[in-house]
Amino acid sequence: MEKARQVFKAKEEYFIRNGAILLEKQISCNQGRDIEPIRVFSAKDIQQATNNYDPNLILGSEIVTIYKGILDDRQVAIKVNGPLSLWSIEKTIDVFLNEVTIKQLISHKNVVRLYGCCLETEIPILVFEFFPKSTVFSHLHGQGIEVTCPISWLDRVRIATETSYALCFVHCGRSRPIVHLDVKSSSILLDESFTAKLSNFGFAVSIAPGEDYFQGNSVVGTFGYVDPEYQETLRVTEKCDVYSFGVILVEFLTGRNPSVIFRRCTNLVDDFVLSMEKNCVLQIVDNIVLSQGSNEDIQAFTELAMRCIKKKGDERPTMREVTIELRRIQHLIRSIQNNGSGSAQTRLAQVI
Repeated sequence: MEKARQVFKAKEEYFIRNGAILLEKQISCNQGRDIEPIRVFSAKDIQQATNNYDPNLILGSEIVTIYKGILDDRQVAIKVNGPLSLWSIEKTIDVFLNEVTIKQLISHKNVVRLYGCCLETEIPILVFEFFPKSTVFSHLHGQGIEVTCPISWLDRVRIATETSYALCFVHCGRSRPIVHLDVKSSSILLDESFTAKLSNFGFAVSIAPGEDYFQGNSVVGTFGYVDPEYQETLRVTEKCDVYSFGVILVEFLTGRNPSVIFRRCTNLVDDFVLSMEKNCVLQIVDNIVLSQGSNEDIQAFTELAMRCIKKKGDERPTMREVTIELRRIQHLIRSIQNNGSGSAQTRLAQVI
């Protein structure tokens, strides 16, 4: 009886503390107005949905653990603190509740939907819509799933375009621009029809109206994708996301993991830029891209990636400009395919 009373008291304390933090974030971020309603689940709801945290329902487990579950008669993804958390409890709570706050401000077809959260645990638990096709990262690099059919060139451009819609919306769709700060291929989820949806808004920042940037106090993000100018200045702008998105474009082109160090001790971006400067980028372009793409569309995609990964943010395009160019490339690919043109494998070297 005493143990049950202590458990109840702990849940109550967690709920009050986490609820207060969440409310404070909502007020500071948007004055508590114009937010998407979410459901607050109990700890018992989550326990039942995961079959008492059945390890067989785990979809992924590193910094966070994702469970597949059933809530309100629908499949959901349940995000809890993972075994390899890199942060203190306070930092983890802040990241999880920041995601709730930011996601309440965003409703877009290419952004993962947040159904609700649980505040009765020490670390809040988040409940999202379920995505059966995992992440873009998994399909490109074969991590966590069996890749039976690699992503085609046209699908890579389409997924990039759909992701750009989401980023364009969070940058321009509200009076306060939102900067994601953790744009990467593992933050792009795929539904049954392979439609892309952006997730992982835990590091996101809302920039105040009239301000050009948000001054951070430490670097956040994922190695290989982080804007080098942001690393130096800690100034958060929309161009931080443009750089990270550019890394994804390079990832689509090469099929390589940006978090891996390559020959000459360079990262993917440096290796890509060096290959461009030496006019030998063909050597690192993925065979799927070469076999399915044309000179014109691959060159256009390559040039767009180069613009996005410029060292200085002012030299990068906006996400709106990126979206327009990706749509043009999509139309170009379809037009070339309809005309029956061959692949770029034997002709690309003449152009790039």
